[in-house]
Amino acid sequence: MNTHHTCGNDVRRANANALKLELGLTLGGKIASSVSFASITGLNGPILEAAARHVAEERQDCVIAVYADEEAVTPDFYLLLLRHHFQVFASKVVPSSTGYDEPLVLMTEDRERQFAIDQRGMLSELSIEAATKKPRNHRRAAERIAATADAIGPLVSTGGPLPGDVFLNSRGDVTTAAAA
Repeated sequence: MNTHHTCGNDVRRANANALKLELGLTLGGKIASSVSFASITGLNGPILEAAARHVAEERQDCVIAVYADEEAVTPDFYLLLLRHHFQVFASKVVPSSTGYDEPLVLMTEDRERQFAIDQRGMLSELSIEAATKKPRNHRRAAERIAATADAIGPLVSTGGPLPGDVFLNSRGDVTTAAAA
């Protein structure tokens, strides 16, 4: 399975990979990340339940870009699914830039928690910084993600799903693209 899970839409795949890079992870590599990235259109109970079950079974936290409809090219919001003991924590998160040369962080919508990729490539909770809460730093993060997505778009363009891409439908059914 890929360390990123997206639909076959190249724009969305570029966004997922851009977020991954801006958080401080690499694309590919020999060591799989403990964080996966997904995109979905709409969010409902069965999708959330299936995604949480997938996170628990695969032992891989997940950041999901949630899009309003099939034509949307920017996500409405991001959802973090984080393994915590024997449960999966779910929260809307906002990417935030704490510095130009620093990796992005994820702040929960209630502005109480902050997560970043640590040296092991895992999502870790940090004490929330005041800068993380500032709307201009959310805009900067969105601009960085968009610029990186534009830059890497041609590199990740496939015209369709990649082997290992995971798909969730509105009933919560999980399917994986077949290996070539």
